[in-house]
Amino acid sequence: MWPFNPSYPILSVHDAGSETKLSDKESKGRGVYDYIVVGGGTAGCVLASRLSEDSNVSVLLVERGGASQSWESRVPLLSSDYRRKKAPAMLWDAAPLSNINNRVVDMLSGKALGGTSRINSMVYTRGSASEFNRWSRSGRKGWSYDEIEKYFKKSEDFTGRPVPEHHATGGPWPNRSHDYYHFLSTEKCAQAAETLGIPVVSDINSPDAPAIACGRLNVTIDQHAHRCSTFDAFLPLPLALERQDRLKICAGGLVTLLDIESGPQGNKRAVGVFFEEEQSENARTYYARARKDIVLCAGAIASPQLLMLSGIGPAAHLHQLGIKVQKDLEGVGSNLQDHLGVSTIYQIPMSDSFNILHSSPARVVRELVKYIVSGTGLFLSPIAQISIFVRSMLLDNESKIKPHQPADVDSRNPDNIPDIEIMPVAHSTREVEDVEAVDSRVGIFSFLSVILQPRSAGTVRLASADPKVRPRCDLAFLSDPGDYEMMRKAVRLSVKIASTMRARGYNIINYIVPEDNSDTAIDNFIRTNARTTYHYSATCRMAPEDDPRPGVVDDYLRVHGIGRLRVADCSIFPDIIANHLQAPAAMVGEKCADMIKMEAAQ
Repeated sequence: MWPFNPSYPILSVHDAGSETKLSDKESKGRGVYDYIVVGGGTAGCVLASRLSEDSNVSVLLVERGGASQSWESRVPLLSSDYRRKKAPAMLWDAAPLSNINNRVVDMLSGKALGGTSRINSMVYTRGSASEFNRWSRSGRKGWSYDEIEKYFKKSEDFTGRPVPEHHATGGPWPNRSHDYYHFLSTEKCAQAAETLGIPVVSDINSPDAPAIACGRLNVTIDQHAHRCSTFDAFLPLPLALERQDRLKICAGGLVTLLDIESGPQGNKRAVGVFFEEEQSENARTYYARARKDIVLCAGAIASPQLLMLSGIGPAAHLHQLGIKVQKDLEGVGSNLQDHLGVSTIYQIPMSDSFNILHSSPARVVRELVKYIVSGTGLFLSPIAQISIFVRSMLLDNESKIKPHQPADVDSRNPDNIPDIEIMPVAHSTREVEDVEAVDSRVGIFSFLSVILQPRSAGTVRLASADPKVRPRCDLAFLSDPGDYEMMRKAVRLSVKIASTMRARGYNIINYIVPEDNSDTAIDNFIRTNARTTYHYSATCRMAPEDDPRPGVVDDYLRVHGIGRLRVADCSIFPDIIANHLQAPAAMVGEKCADMIKMEAAQ
């Protein structure tokens, strides 16, 4: 049912927890559950839904945000504006970036049931099969593409026809691509890419699509033309009501600390959580105990933050803040990776740009009526409709695809992961406040150029022992000089696509682009225009504890050295996915639930 009404079964922190700490002797009653899921974001909603399928288990899901949704939060175009008033999002400053003129960029996190799937661009991309096969080759058992594809398909309800191979119907989470271009500018871009040797493919999510490809993006929009977050898909009102005896959903609750106990052999395990009302200044602390597992699904920023607050993390850092060390785990909060992006901006005919909605109130009314009546038009449109993925080693000096062998673009080969993405968008994708603004009174077309396999890695560290204080996040963009080389290729490719569109007769004019093609000019352009794409990951990476880049969880997502504690979100990626993170996050939730169920059945 939509919009959500007050009958959605949300618990307060008082109703979800106990006012006193509970012991193992407390086997039932308020505050005792089989499983506790911390964070109701993209992965957390999936995990809570799947664990509560078993009528014999009890699950507590704690999310610091709310559950309610407005009409505009379900409209695809409007809901993608995470800076809109009352958007369910948290924004705060990252640490100054020393390699890009000490600029400060925003950090962003969803703050609602559904998490970032409530505010993102709705892109459903699984990632290249080669990505997961590289995980498998490095020793991550059970994580090859052939082993995890079933989890993508388990979630999926592909609503297009015909249903492509490797996709599925009947799952709770719909996705589709649009079989037409909303703007002529997007169509002309796809044609230009093909002219440069980049094939246009019908299914960019196929594990057999080439490692160099341009394709329409699948988006998570349901049959009613609404955004479909993982909250909408996995925890809809009917399901929440049906399972409310065993699935307790606490919204507005902030988990402040994990309860870690030592066993008789000195081994440690997580047994409960302390939590409080997120919005209260002088909140009372409540406690919930888990008979089985506690799973952190709070995201690549908040999951390592909670681990460190609870004494699990780099010992030297925890000592500085007076936090008792439960487990010296160097990898917690380390290896923070994000996709660095740089936008080149062009002026195009107003009719081919989303800016038509800024300049023509009549067009807004017409498109709004079209959306309400038939579920079509610009308000249905995702921000990005196509994307271009490239292996940079196959680009020549003129940014064209070199002649190559089929093996060079085999997407199942772990060595063939794309390292550049170009996202064409009929709107400004610039997020830089300290330079000239983009004029919304003209038609705008952007190429958001992204490096998908950055060598640079930053950190998440506590700024305070107070759980309500945002952690200090150093994205460390361009700290590895090799990323400059990759970003130059990405920017040059975007410029080449635009010039090819122009050569083919399309009216596209330089607006904000590098002064010339020299390395110096492009590097200056990168430093001035670099932005985050909000794809945070790898801060609790899946790898051995003694890995050269220390891991935090094992192949079953269990935290090293702490029993009954797992992490299941984008923080567990061994390296950032060379793609968008929404679908892989849900896959992790699906696989984690399956592993927990299999262990419980043994």
